[in-house]
Amino acid sequence: MSLYKLITPKKFVELVAKETARRVVPVDATWYMPNLNKDAKKEFLTVERIPHAVYFDIVGIKDTKSPYPHMVPDLDTFNKGMSQLGIQRDDILVVYDRIGNFSSPRCAWTIGLFEHPNVYLLNNFNLYKEAGYPLDTTKTEKFTEFAESDYKADTSLAIDEVVSYENMVNLVKTGDIKSKYNVVDARALPRFEGSAPEPRPEIPSGHVPGANPLPFPEVLNGETKAFPETTEEMAKQLQEVTKKLGYTIDQKKPTIAMCGTGVTGTIIKTALEHAGLKMVRLYDGSWTEWAQRSGPELIAKNRD
Repeated sequence: MSLYKLITPKKFVELVAKETARRVVPVDATWYMPNLNKDAKKEFLTVERIPHAVYFDIVGIKDTKSPYPHMVPDLDTFNKGMSQLGIQRDDILVVYDRIGNFSSPRCAWTIGLFEHPNVYLLNNFNLYKEAGYPLDTTKTEKFTEFAESDYKADTSLAIDEVVSYENMVNLVKTGDIKSKYNVVDARALPRFEGSAPEPRPEIPSGHVPGANPLPFPEVLNGETKAFPETTEEMAKQLQEVTKKLGYTIDQKKPTIAMCGTGVTGTIIKTALEHAGLKMVRLYDGSWTEWAQRSGPELIAKNRD
């Protein structure tokens, strides 16, 4: 079950208008791949944002002790990051990114891991902007307009939501990865098949033996980058994509989503849950960890 809900721009605007007892706080989680040479934080301050938005830095609020990017933070790191943004436990959070649905699913999932009561994923900023809803284009020097809070999450659902490298190795070596699980990888097909390089030159391309490709753009609208609105539409799109790629997802099996660094894996995780799948977890270290910790025997090139 998803840790957050999708919300359309129209429903978001209506929520802001009618909610009087609690704050509705937009959360900008825009992040760009390093090879794009774009500064998401600077854009938040100088270009545009949804009014009253705060900026959640997925590069900063993470497991700082891990050598791998974007790994789930511990409780103290998460609470400190949320406190610095002035977030309160009873706030209704609506997460978005200015790309569409790229880094925001990762942020919404992270916040949901720590059981924030009300988390939505805006579906999506492109449609919000296209509809002419309010934007703040004034320049600012702050990533939040709220005073620092004392945010306290007490638990993390990571043990239920996250798959470790050791778990993945065991699944591969026992053969359970194919017989008992669906494993889907959000990276581009040429990277998955080992015919194109990874963005990080020190990492070989290829895939985890037993995994199947599910390139994340395939689960979104090609123009708006939005998820289909209904469960039925999402399920149909997934079925068409996997059929084209030559496999099917067994809904009776638990599913593990992954990608390059744990960001776009949450896009396909969102799509799978939106389509009705109940048991979907994330391999957080994803291909960056797998390729750096595994020998050649655990890196597949050809499709199984």
